[in-house]
Amino acid sequence: MAADAVSTAALVVALVALFTTMRQVIAQLFTTADGYRRCQPSVMGPWAKLTRRRFRWSEMRYETRYTTPRFGLFKTVVGAIPAYREDFDTRVISFQRGILPTQDNHYRLDGSKRLMRATFTGQVSRNYALSTEQVSWVMFLEALYYNSRFTYRGLGDFQPATPQTQILVSEEDQPYSIYDVTIEERSWDFMPAEVIRPLAVISVSDIAIIARRLGMNWGQFDLIDSNLRAEGNGYVITSTLVRSVGIVLAITVDQDLPYKYNTSGDLDISLLNELYVPSEIADKLTFGIVSGLPGFNIPDYKLGTLEEIITLLQNEVDPTKVAAKTVSDIHKANPGWTPEISDIIGFASPMIRYRRSPIVRIPSPSEYVVGLTQQEEGFVVFHRRLQDFITEKDAKGEVVDAQTRLILQQYEELKAKYGAQWEDQHTCNKEINNRSVVFLDDLHQRHDMAVQYFSHLRGTPDKPQAFRYTDLMYSHIRHAVNYFPEALARINATPSTARDHYGMRVAGWITEGAHIYFDNIPKIVADMKKKDFDYPEVVEAAWLTMMWKAFLWHRCHYMVAGGRVPSSNYGSRLPIYIG
Repeated sequence: MAADAVSTAALVVALVALFTTMRQVIAQLFTTADGYRRCQPSVMGPWAKLTRRRFRWSEMRYETRYTTPRFGLFKTVVGAIPAYREDFDTRVISFQRGILPTQDNHYRLDGSKRLMRATFTGQVSRNYALSTEQVSWVMFLEALYYNSRFTYRGLGDFQPATPQTQILVSEEDQPYSIYDVTIEERSWDFMPAEVIRPLAVISVSDIAIIARRLGMNWGQFDLIDSNLRAEGNGYVITSTLVRSVGIVLAITVDQDLPYKYNTSGDLDISLLNELYVPSEIADKLTFGIVSGLPGFNIPDYKLGTLEEIITLLQNEVDPTKVAAKTVSDIHKANPGWTPEISDIIGFASPMIRYRRSPIVRIPSPSEYVVGLTQQEEGFVVFHRRLQDFITEKDAKGEVVDAQTRLILQQYEELKAKYGAQWEDQHTCNKEINNRSVVFLDDLHQRHDMAVQYFSHLRGTPDKPQAFRYTDLMYSHIRHAVNYFPEALARINATPSTARDHYGMRVAGWITEGAHIYFDNIPKIVADMKKKDFDYPEVVEAAWLTMMWKAFLWHRCHYMVAGGRVPSSNYGSRLPIYIG
């Protein structure tokens, strides 16, 4: 019996030793999964569900496989994505509409509940959101989802009532872009030692655009020194240079922003007024780039810095460099002021807002964009001088182009219908993204008519010389940049030769500048004659129509001031990481 007891005890001791040894071996085996503890829920939130170990038999070790998103922007085909719906399935609709079908790991943040489930949005606990251990891209994804949800609600709420067939934009509108997330599985084997958390990826161009859409302003955007900083609307972006990786961003989201946890999808005025037009053309403005009207051979204009404005004036507008010197001299005396650059914006740009949508906020492409095509003084003087212009020609029995009379008629229609909302920018800007859609669509349609006029003008068979819109636009700018010194000269003359300010209580040089615009018409007619377009009445009507187009364009948009990203970064696919 004693021998049996000893044998039993020895067996137990051996089994315990075997169990302990096996436990140690297995523990050591699992510890070969380098980085696995850094991909847990405390770090990645719900994305940790996709973390797994894969055993590599050839190396007798575990490999850690983790999953993170690659953020981007997807340029849509016009009319391809239907308006906001709770049960909207992005992949199915995309396939039916003829877009390349989206794979399981590729999602477009359309605001649907299905998308919320697929990207683990809305599953982040409050404690996780307040933790200092988590990766910042989880909350960044939450922010993108809700921003996209409300943006497309802002567009979709004003569509026809049939959700299965309605679309966000009409065929005449510009393509728009939507947040895009690609879910990518990676191996921790290739993670540099300096990195302690899983990193998401985004391109230089896309982070610049997305940050602005979320309401941030870029204070620094210097890739050479790896210094990126943006903040605003409850967000902060800072950067760090990590060896062997590159620039790594940390994105802080203010947890007190109510809509980050609003799963009801309610859209109130305060949220609506934070949204930007989700357009590729609007995105370019973040870089100070103004897109030209399609079909008119108008290039993209870079207006983000004084140097770019001077280059534009020298190379495109006035090769004699007189206009560039005038603007440079004015800027030296009045830092930040580049007179009549806003005219180029309204003249050259297509309509950016979408029909049946109240969203009108777009980034400002330049430091100073207020001008006479935006201010009440320009509107009022234009109206009065146009009345006098037609009256004088009628009295002399001279020909008045039908387009000229049409502009006066349309102006007076808008003034009668909308009053100060039409003429006074301050009254109009009291409402931002909550402006009347009826008002905006009315102006949008008239803007389209103005563009159509120029399309017909360029192709008129009885005009042996082609009409070039850029010739007209550049002629206006060459003379318009001089209005400030000319206005001061008239005001300071003895006696003063300043004209009627029509009761507006503003600085005299502003209304006088609007008068000078009309004084420049004969100069513009002469310039167009030098370009072999010798039709004075047509040139007069075309200039009036160009001004009219700019008036309409500015009332349909609200340009938000803020720092611009260097234009060279637009379209850059250089990767930046988010920690």
